[in-house]
Amino acid sequence: MPNNEFGDFQTPLTLARAVLATLPPRDYRKVLEPTCGTGSFLAAAAELGVPQRIGVEIQPAHAELARAHGDIREQCVFGLDLGADLPWAAEGELLVLGNPPWVTMADLTRFGSANVPVKANTRNRPGMAARTGESNFDVAEYIWQKLLSELRGHRPTIALLCKTQVARNILGHCAEQRIPVEAATLRLIDSHRWFGANVDAGLLTLRLGDTLCEYTCALYDSLDAATPSRHFGLVRGRLVADVEAYDRTAAADGACQLEWRQGVKHDATAVMELTGPAPIEDEHLYPLLKSSDLVHGNTTTARRRLVLPQRSLGEDTAALARTAPKLWRYLLAHAEALDNRRSAIYRARPRFSVFGIGEYTFAPYKVAISGMYKKVEFRLVAPIQDRPVLLDDTCYFLSCADLAEAAVLTALLRDRTTATLLSALVFWDAKRPITKKLLQRIDLATLLGTAGHRALAEAAAKLTIDLPEQVTPAAAQRAIEAMTARWDALSR
Repeated sequence: MPNNEFGDFQTPLTLARAVLATLPPRDYRKVLEPTCGTGSFLAAAAELGVPQRIGVEIQPAHAELARAHGDIREQCVFGLDLGADLPWAAEGELLVLGNPPWVTMADLTRFGSANVPVKANTRNRPGMAARTGESNFDVAEYIWQKLLSELRGHRPTIALLCKTQVARNILGHCAEQRIPVEAATLRLIDSHRWFGANVDAGLLTLRLGDTLCEYTCALYDSLDAATPSRHFGLVRGRLVADVEAYDRTAAADGACQLEWRQGVKHDATAVMELTGPAPIEDEHLYPLLKSSDLVHGNTTTARRRLVLPQRSLGEDTAALARTAPKLWRYLLAHAEALDNRRSAIYRARPRFSVFGIGEYTFAPYKVAISGMYKKVEFRLVAPIQDRPVLLDDTCYFLSCADLAEAAVLTALLRDRTTATLLSALVFWDAKRPITKKLLQRIDLATLLGTAGHRALAEAAAKLTIDLPEQVTPAAAQRAIEAMTARWDALSR
């Protein structure tokens, strides 16, 4: 990614021409390129004979070069009303083209940039979610929203290069705001080839009109692909990655009967995760599994142990000086690293606090999955050396007191129907493909009601073969019956 406050990726003219070649044939009479840089899209539009071409660019050197291709406003795009402040011709189709900055609001803050939009929690995230980054967003997303709001009355076609995550967010924004999108496509690009950037990106094209569409988007694997590989978008108000696969499993997209939890967050790997002996009381050391362990199936032994100063959220750690003096001396020896953790969640908390802990943390059995890898692998996790296994904060899990129930849940989540549902829901290009929000959509009761119970019980029993304690198919069947009765009672 560009290490500057402008997210400065200049688009090659060759790519700008290829972008225009993807657009449906319409009589475009005016073109806008916001954050136009040196004006590649304006140049490509001039080659096609579009008469009115306007660009907006804050960097003087770029603006000077762009003037060869159109009328350039040398100012910050955030200070303009793009519908009212620009001298638009009265007639003709409006086309918006461009490649807005690939930086986030957090990046701009880090660079100390003054070139920022008005800061706001635009997605209305609750306090903790907003503080830990969910309200952070790409500047490109802000520019998209600005274009959709200020140019809505012009019924434009908007085609911008952006991250695929931004494209999904914008489709959701259109649905929330009831913006009349008549057609939507996303064509993937090789961002490393064009910009030397290792990020999933594409050309999002929206055509606004007078009528609403279903807010689904055709996904093409390249700029020149003739047919879409799939469709994604909003189905009955819920974002799905594959509309066709979703149609086959939509009944199981609901609310999970159990709560998915995230592993322990500490932000100090070198201090809190140990691979060798340490002068710490044993009761404060736990076997630890990480995302890589889950993906590769390394769940019966632990390469690391986690230093755990608390057993509940907000517990006063000062008492450790008396109850666990070895641990307290260890924490004080590493105080600089722990006290300088950057996340805001540690502020106004007991010293050396961690997050993601509660009674569920110490449950003997867990059904766990990595949130980081581009692979769905649910794993059954049992105690190691008679200690409950803890997971790091890149993992999610269900906690269970009973091995048979944990084995059944694992087998159910590894079933083909669940795999199809997840293929319809997961966007594999996301930084964290698996999230708690997504997992909470898995309706376990519906999946259990449609599964073959005998086959499920046998699959559950097989999952425990390598554990010190095994589950028989009969025990798994009893667990299935108990869960069915419990969930049926909840639904009444």
